[in-house]
Amino acid sequence: MTTLQKQQLVVSVEEAIRHLCEGVSPVRTEKLPLEDCVGRVLAEDFLTPFPMPPFRRAAMDGYAVRSQTLLGAGPGSEVMLNVIAEVKAGASKEWAQECTGSLSINDRDAVRIFTGAPVPHRYDTVVMQEVVTSINGEDGKPPRIGIDRPHPVGRHIAEAGEDLAPGKLILVKGTIIGAKEMAVLASYGQAEAVVHAKPRIVVLPVGDELQEPGTALSANRIYDANGLVVYALLKQLGAHVIRRKPVPDHPAILAKEIRLASEQADVVITTGGISVGDHDYVERSAASAGFEPLFTKVLMRPGTPTSAFKKGDCLLFGLSGNPSACYSGLELLVKPAVQWLKGMKNYRNQWLKGKLEDSVGKPCPYPRYIRSIATMELGIWRITPLPNDKSGNIAAFAEANAMAVIPAGGRGAAKGEIVSFLLLTHMANGGLTL
Repeated sequence: MTTLQKQQLVVSVEEAIRHLCEGVSPVRTEKLPLEDCVGRVLAEDFLTPFPMPPFRRAAMDGYAVRSQTLLGAGPGSEVMLNVIAEVKAGASKEWAQECTGSLSINDRDAVRIFTGAPVPHRYDTVVMQEVVTSINGEDGKPPRIGIDRPHPVGRHIAEAGEDLAPGKLILVKGTIIGAKEMAVLASYGQAEAVVHAKPRIVVLPVGDELQEPGTALSANRIYDANGLVVYALLKQLGAHVIRRKPVPDHPAILAKEIRLASEQADVVITTGGISVGDHDYVERSAASAGFEPLFTKVLMRPGTPTSAFKKGDCLLFGLSGNPSACYSGLELLVKPAVQWLKGMKNYRNQWLKGKLEDSVGKPCPYPRYIRSIATMELGIWRITPLPNDKSGNIAAFAEANAMAVIPAGGRGAAKGEIVSFLLLTHMANGGLTL
């Protein structure tokens, strides 16, 4: 590979996201029962199939009357009405016809009505039961009510289509289905929804030094934490994830594992083996497995060697074995790509602004992404960089809830400066997304 070709594979974070998303489409779709769609991404626009509410209904418990009848009502001069019927929610169409047909009715009549019940078209207002004087009927006569105030047309009545007309776009594809979206779909009688399938992801930890947690630690070895960090974050993002046992630093073995993983996954992610050392084989093994590079260096620190490759519709990410760099690659690059594959319309990271509580003096030619603690005080986000945020410091994961970006350059950033920051996935999502 020539120097020029190598330079063309060096990208910024934003350019990396564009390379990742413009070459692949969201994953396949499936139709699922509505109960199984929580946290999934809608794959089709949803247009209202009928008006909402679908019929003229009462918005309060009370009495349906004619507003014209109450024009002369006032304190000390109640208008007395005969209650000729009662209707509750779920009343049949035949009842409405009966109420306006065979019953003996006149201007001085009313219907006892309950919230959600159909309002006969004869009546144009509903009087709340709290403002009505009720008198029981005697000798077979209907009960009567007294009303001491006028009521305008349409009060406490929800007309058909008042909320939404038929054919209105109410949910756009790319929307995550949560409680509100579930309420909309269920209100329109949808038993199923067409959603994007969960992206299938295989995680391959790479390194002779790695051991599985739960085994006795051998000399000069470490447990595979990165593989489980990647697994956990991807589960939080709603992916279907398989984590393999650590793969040794051997190009042929690694190429075979990458090839096998790509046959069953939309995304393959390796951790470790992407730097320039003699035993860093991910780039070579990816090529052997048929992958073409999208980029091999990202202008960010930590995580500069983070790489990505593509074969058909399968993406391969090469993340650093350094814990901090691995996590930075996950949040900054893998997360948007996975959300794109899920079909989310808002797949990019949502950056906020906050004030630095401490200075960051170390200069860097690339933007620096530092783990921080973000707190909100009096409407202002305050960003405190972790004092011991060394690139290999796993303990920092437990404290940090944000990642702040320090612009490239020779001076770092001073206390009090406004910087961009990202709430980390476990904070932004508010917990596990299925």
